[in-house]
Amino acid sequence: MKDGACYPRRRVLWTALIGTGILARAAVAGAATPTGIAALDTEAVRVKSPLHIFYVAITRAGDRLVAVGEHGVVIYSDDNGASWTQAAVPVNVTLTCVAFATPMIGWIAGHFGVILQTTDGGKTWVEQLNGIQVNQLALTAAQAIQPGDTTSPAFALGMKRAAFFVTLGPDKPFLTMLVLDARNVMVFGAYRMVVVTSDGGKTWSDRSLEIYDRLSHDLYSVAKIGPDIYIAAETGVVFCSTDGGQTFPQVTMPGAGTLFGVLGTRDGTVIVFGVAGSCYRSADGGKSWTPVVLATQDDITAGHVLASGAVLLACGGGQIFISKDNGVSFSAVPGLPPLPVSDFAQGADGNLVFAGGGGIFKDALTVFE
Repeated sequence: MKDGACYPRRRVLWTALIGTGILARAAVAGAATPTGIAALDTEAVRVKSPLHIFYVAITRAGDRLVAVGEHGVVIYSDDNGASWTQAAVPVNVTLTCVAFATPMIGWIAGHFGVILQTTDGGKTWVEQLNGIQVNQLALTAAQAIQPGDTTSPAFALGMKRAAFFVTLGPDKPFLTMLVLDARNVMVFGAYRMVVVTSDGGKTWSDRSLEIYDRLSHDLYSVAKIGPDIYIAAETGVVFCSTDGGQTFPQVTMPGAGTLFGVLGTRDGTVIVFGVAGSCYRSADGGKSWTPVVLATQDDITAGHVLASGAVLLACGGGQIFISKDNGVSFSAVPGLPPLPVSDFAQGADGNLVFAGGGGIFKDALTVFE
């Protein structure tokens, strides 16, 4: 009740700040200023047993493994997942994605529009952006739309959407990111949120209007496949940029179900996957799609190409499927514990480390080769 009573006053306050231009300056000045929102102003929870909380994403940073999850918890391992250390994180929000440009430089994004950066391999993180600033960037981009410009279908409701976001506040999460190098990063999220940087995060700009999507679908996964960049989204929508991420037109929809992931095989085939075991492959850049049958009705939540070239897909309920023919066919991997999987990574020793609702667990690679 207290939060509900305070919300209208917060909304009026932020609207007033926008009118004076204060938020625009804050977005340029940086993200260190207190927001008055506890999750953004409070450090991550310190946990006694870091292996057993909910982790959403995991990745490699050189030979180090880094996993991110609820309450701002980030852990890292330098012994292929045998032991873990909790990192220093300045926010207490669920973190959803992590990627590195080099073994030292990487980014995390998550709820409340948070983007964090590390320059020491994931031991410590600093905030570069939050949802308040993301909303202001969206408003600035919408205000720059020229009358009569219909290049992107997102332009039609651009201003209305941005103003609505500002009114609601920083309630929307980022869900996926593409780190091209130490300077160029693209972060995607709910309701078509997109921000990009070309200077390592010193400044960010909104790119949401260049996703050719009038309805503001949630953007769940992104991958660079050859020279092109693909996005897998809500309700089976797929976008593809052939101009280095400047614009993202839609390609042919493979199906109507929400897609949680996209990846590229070694031969350049595009694979998308998502709800109820749905999986499709395209060998022509998304012009046409072939359904791939997996023996599951569970949601497929994560997928990666292993060092061997094998494609591995993981389900939320713990089922794992492997393909050794670039995604033409998949077979179930037996003998694994039925633990929920959100993501997985291949350690420097070749073994796999899984992250999910049950925490972190390892499995020997031999079963996957």
